[in-house]
Amino acid sequence: MRVSVLACLSAIAALAISGAAAAQSRYVVTVQPTGPQKGFQKLKLSKAAVGSTPIILWRNAAINPDCSAVPGVTLKVLTQPQHGAATLTDGPVYVGFPVANPRSACNSRKVPGHEVTYQAAAGYVGHDRVVLQGSSPEGHVRLVSIDIDVR
Repeated sequence: MRVSVLACLSAIAALAISGAAAAQSRYVVTVQPTGPQKGFQKLKLSKAAVGSTPIILWRNAAINPDCSAVPGVTLKVLTQPQHGAATLTDGPVYVGFPVANPRSACNSRKVPGHEVTYQAAAGYVGHDRVVLQGSSPEGHVRLVSIDIDVR
């Protein structure tokens, strides 16, 4: 990755200079994304489930500061699990925005959002996986891979 290489090269250059020259040297490292980013993000998560007890895999909401939904936001299950079922529901969810975010006023009530739950098949023990895709009207796309350990 370009960021790591730049940071490593900067550290090596700083170590190579010694004495008075090091005190007078100044380095500027600029970090820039490489390749086409265009708002695409991949996330990998791990969850655990006990038997066929349903668990929440993912919950999200795109809201305005007045707690209303941002139109045009989508979420879908791209890959269903092989050993259970993933269920997507649209409806009210709780959010947890940091206090500095103007949307934090919405934390104390449910707002329009999405929730994905998982339930393993009866008697199944082992690994399962679900893949979700979400998008926003601004062109941000998020691919979420969730590995599930069923015990």
